[in-house]
Order: sequence, then structure tokens, then C-alpha cells
Amino acid sequence: MCHGIDSDGQGPKLSGVVGRKAGSVPGYPYSGALKASGLTWTPASLDAFLSGPGKLVPGTAMAVTVTDPAQRRDIIAYLASLKP
Repeated sequence: MCHGIDSDGQGPKLSGVVGRKAGSVPGYPYSGALKASGLTWTPASLDAFLSGPGKLVPGTAMAVTVTDPAQRRDIIAYLASLKP
């Protein structure tokens, strides 16, 4: 609902997210906090972000938390399968 695979929604597009620098999709209006985070979306950083976006990046606009580790693993595996 918030993100599209190949197009931006309320959140940026997800294709190619694994390995991408956080806050780098051209034209997407990221929060200043995410742009300044210096993160690259690796499986480990995505896991930390999904488990507590505001803990990893205070001030991020992302509000959804995925508390179940198995669900996070499945989401991250799916995201890794999406090629740009």
C-alpha cells in the first residue's frame, strides 16, 4: 500500500532496494533523517530498520514496524529478489 515495486507511492519504489543507498531514489521526497543516515540497504540494515525504523533512523517518516523475525526474513528475501 505504501510502496510500489517499480513506482513510488507514499514510500519509494522497492525494486533494487537491497544494495541501494538509503534516500537515493531520484525525485522521491525522503525525510532529511533518512537522506543523512548514510545507510546502504543490506539485509542486516533492512532487518534493523523493519524491526524499529525510528530506532535506527530517528526522524524517519517510516512508521511500520515488523516485530516477527521470520516475517522480516521473508520480506527481506522478497525484496532481494526484486531487480531494478
